[in-house]
Amino acid sequence: MAASGCAARLAHCLEYGGAEAEALALRALAALLSGSCESVRAVLDTGLARLLPPLLEGPNAATRGEACGAVASLAAGAPLGAPSRIEWLMGTPLVSLVVQRLTVDEFGVKRQALGVVANVLQAFQADPRPSTAGWAASLVYEHGAVAPLVALLDVHDADVLRVALHASGGVLAAGEQLARGSRGGALLDRYFGGAGDAMDASEDAAAADGCAFTGGGEGREPRAVYVF
Repeated sequence: MAASGCAARLAHCLEYGGAEAEALALRALAALLSGSCESVRAVLDTGLARLLPPLLEGPNAATRGEACGAVASLAAGAPLGAPSRIEWLMGTPLVSLVVQRLTVDEFGVKRQALGVVANVLQAFQADPRPSTAGWAASLVYEHGAVAPLVALLDVHDADVLRVALHASGGVLAAGEQLARGSRGGALLDRYFGGAGDAMDASEDAAAADGCAFTGGGEGREPRAVYVF
């Protein structure tokens, strides 16, 4: 499918289609982004980092949600190679824009944005090392993902709560690793307090409910088995 020029045609719809066409094209691109390395490369080569920002900030909630969903599919996939999919993502403005959606948007869009944050944090949990901890640190320190993530722990939606708990465990685990290095865990304590107890609780809840995400094995990024 990648070789057929499908990705380029879908990207054209993002630039020149209306709101309905944009949402459908984003859904199709999300499927490609969760597929083979060839498919992912074809989508990225369309200029995805340029095409998505205006859609993430646009007036149509459905389009914003599908745009977040496409980014979540990218973050959940298997390794792209060098650089990895998440390394590519963290080098773009997309993460900051997604965190904005997690902070101020309608609940349906926040659900999709949560998938992005959770998948990046799950990549660290599946393969905890300095470089993957750096992804979590970027979410926390540079993009301010903790406050909107904690706010979702108060919602009355079991699926969102389950994923938010799991993602919170990732923040706390990354905080512990960062605290052992040169960057302290003060910011995490500010939001969570009693980090050890909270981490144990979130991990127990994820295990009891059936964790929303699974790791991809040593040295591999995770693939989400639960999607919004």
